[in-house]
Amino acid sequence: MSYSIVGVIGHIDHGKTSLVAALTGVDTDTHPEEKRRGITIDLGFASFTEGDHQFALIDAPGHQKYVGNLLAGVSGIDIGLLVVACDQGIQEQTLEHASILQMLGVRRLMVALSRIDLATSEAQAELREDLELFMDDFGFTDVPMVPVSPVKNLGIDELKTQLCDFADSLEERSTGDYFRMPVDRVFSMPGRGCVIAGTVWSGTVQNGDNLELANSGELVRIREVEVHGEAVPSSKVGHRTALNVTGVSANAVQRGDELIQPDVFRKSRHLLVEIKTFKDSPEIKCPATLQLHIAATACSARIAGLRRLQPSQSSVVVVETDNPVVATFGQKCLFRLPYPVGTVGGGTVLATLDGGTKRSRKLIELGEKIAMSNATERLIAWTDFLGEVEPTSSWCELQLGSPTPEQKTVIAQALETGSVIRLANSPRLVSTATIDRIKRHITELLTRRAEESHDAWSVEESVVQQAKAFGSAELIRLSLKSLIDTGGLVRLGRMVAVASDENSLSKRQQARMEQIVKLFDGNRSPPTTKDIAAKLDLTLDTVTSLSRFAVQTGILLDTGNGLLVSNQVFRELCDELNDLFATNSELPVADIRDRWQVTRKHAIPFLEFCDRMNVTNRKENVRIAGSALGQFVSESLP
Repeated sequence: MSYSIVGVIGHIDHGKTSLVAALTGVDTDTHPEEKRRGITIDLGFASFTEGDHQFALIDAPGHQKYVGNLLAGVSGIDIGLLVVACDQGIQEQTLEHASILQMLGVRRLMVALSRIDLATSEAQAELREDLELFMDDFGFTDVPMVPVSPVKNLGIDELKTQLCDFADSLEERSTGDYFRMPVDRVFSMPGRGCVIAGTVWSGTVQNGDNLELANSGELVRIREVEVHGEAVPSSKVGHRTALNVTGVSANAVQRGDELIQPDVFRKSRHLLVEIKTFKDSPEIKCPATLQLHIAATACSARIAGLRRLQPSQSSVVVVETDNPVVATFGQKCLFRLPYPVGTVGGGTVLATLDGGTKRSRKLIELGEKIAMSNATERLIAWTDFLGEVEPTSSWCELQLGSPTPEQKTVIAQALETGSVIRLANSPRLVSTATIDRIKRHITELLTRRAEESHDAWSVEESVVQQAKAFGSAELIRLSLKSLIDTGGLVRLGRMVAVASDENSLSKRQQARMEQIVKLFDGNRSPPTTKDIAAKLDLTLDTVTSLSRFAVQTGILLDTGNGLLVSNQVFRELCDELNDLFATNSELPVADIRDRWQVTRKHAIPFLEFCDRMNVTNRKENVRIAGSALGQFVSESLP
């Protein structure tokens, strides 16, 4: 059996509720105020079955004052049923409601010409002509118009037949993997507690599921699932669904909230939206504050990113909402003026943003790329914007609009372009443009350091830390490796420098240098040049020459008497001296040697070198801190 949701809309007092009652046998005006005033104020719900088709009808209020309630109901409909009274013709809300359906992407629209018993055949014919022109303005062509009179029971069967024809032609909704249901109705039932109702937008729900209320973050458990008053084991996309939940009371949930799958959807106050204004909307100077209607919620929103919104204009804008909202790629929304009240236009969500994003121009550029592209191009645009992306299944579905079966293909196609690459041993994708930006930054950083301190060499890990604003440590290291592989940088041990005549070595020399430097890495009992020559099977001249180069570049330090030590080890020794002096201002050699965990053979040359460097000062048989100690502790690493 097929299932369709029908939004019944139209100007106030044109007979919508009477028509719903004739189709379903249900009076949807249940509120006392609705009975007293004879108008629909809130949403009404009813259903009927015709052959193999089941229809859920949402009776939306027609009064301008209650358009917000209408929007909460029609955001998830399949078919629009516009009711126009023959004795009153096209009215203000007739126009607005049709434009709302257009902006929300509803493609199936029919017109019920109501109260035919109160209009002549000539008046009906004239109204048909006016409606054809009116519908064409909003992009609706070949709209069926069925004359009806609920009072006389005329045209009801023909209307049902037309609804069945539309239901047969509907495309199957995209299901999505993750449950989401905007809340448009909440009530409490004696003995059962809180019941939350709405239209399922994605995923499925079944008894026993745990879901999250988006506004509060509270978890609720599904006790029972109902579709049109019938208990069912589960419900799915496109079905009007009532969920009896535990874990929350009815007065703690409001229309506009959402039931979502935990740890998947995120709320944000910052969106990228492609907005399209109506041809008769006023010119709006930006930034501007408008009323945003999205899913079943409404809130104030600040529109920025351009100077003015002109009538019939399509633009990408940055939207900052007063309250966090759940939004996904491709979701439709509407914008209304707070005063004078009226719908300005509709929008399509392009992206949900982190609150820290401040680059308005960059955001607009991102939005324009997303708006004009397919899923693969959207992935490339996001990766370039963020630098690196982990394309999880949920991220691809919610931010790219790419369902799970297509995601591997989308990622593979993005990699084939060469615009993005995958980090080694990681699912993350990185932008080659971002790698180029990082490489330029690192080169400038090291060049500036060489000019300012007359020392071309920097500790590699220090460079990674200084470039962390550009991305993860893995991404920075990948950029460093690229620079080294292409000859832009040279690396010796833990040190890197911009390649120059002074620090250039042949590949053979560099390989030998790296072997030598590795012997000093973390070694507090370093080898002599003779030891190195013997261990690496090199001539003493070769070791001496390369060691001298390592000392000149600052990778190794010559402590005297032919004893070399790595720059990194020396800084570690200084760190430990600093800790010792923090508790005792005068230190005997034995205390220092014990902390350093070296023999006297190395402790004395190291301390004498520290004395020469003014890291320590000798005072008879003890050492005190020298004025240069602070320059060599870890916190001062360049």
